[in-house]
Amino acid sequence: MDKWNNKTAVVTGASSGIGAAIIKELANNGLTVIGLARRVENIEEIAKEFDEKIFAYKCDIGDLNSIKAAFKWIEEKFEKINIIINNAGMIAGVRIFDEGEEAEQKMISTIDVNFTGLVHCTREAVRLIKKSEDYGMIINVSSIRDSNIPFTSWPTIYPPTKHAVKAFSEIARQELIVSEHDKIKVSNISPGLVKTGILSDQSFYDTRPHLASDDVAQAVVYLLSTPYNVNVTQLTIKPVGEKE
Repeated sequence: MDKWNNKTAVVTGASSGIGAAIIKELANNGLTVIGLARRVENIEEIAKEFDEKIFAYKCDIGDLNSIKAAFKWIEEKFEKINIIINNAGMIAGVRIFDEGEEAEQKMISTIDVNFTGLVHCTREAVRLIKKSEDYGMIINVSSIRDSNIPFTSWPTIYPPTKHAVKAFSEIARQELIVSEHDKIKVSNISPGLVKTGILSDQSFYDTRPHLASDDVAQAVVYLLSTPYNVNVTQLTIKPVGEKE
């Protein structure tokens, strides 16, 4: 991780769960970290534990104007960045064919946060990574639902968004090579069940093997620790005993 010392990373969905664990881990490893989230006060509270290593900016990843405002602020304050970690995500309790305006809006919001916003954040981030004229990295936090879809009554718009993230990760890697920006690596992390606040029913975790947010943060550190000439394009991590 020494090569990233004093470099700058942007982390979306940084106010709790996996995102909060990631910004702490990166700051502990000497990076300057910019956390984006709607609940910016949570990031500001975390930042108090670190001496000018974590910065917070309020951003709704489901809103393009909010994303553009955030990256404009980042460019004005930091000029360039080196890493983007797209972690923001949501699960809405709605199925694709549920009727009504509320169900429709929940489905749209899930797509916007989980995929469309991730694409826009990556586009903005790559522009600032290129300004560094140095090595860079894109890490997308996806889910095992990006490849494994068991028959379930689970909210069913979530897996399609994660399939899109996985495909986008590979296409982004290829486009960066074609455009001669192959110093920017791209990795997709597919965690199994992680205990976070994303589910309203926390008892769901009681009888199921699950990872902790810190486990995913350690996976991010592993990816960043690989040599410049090594790109781990896909990393799947599961809790011991997970059957799917």
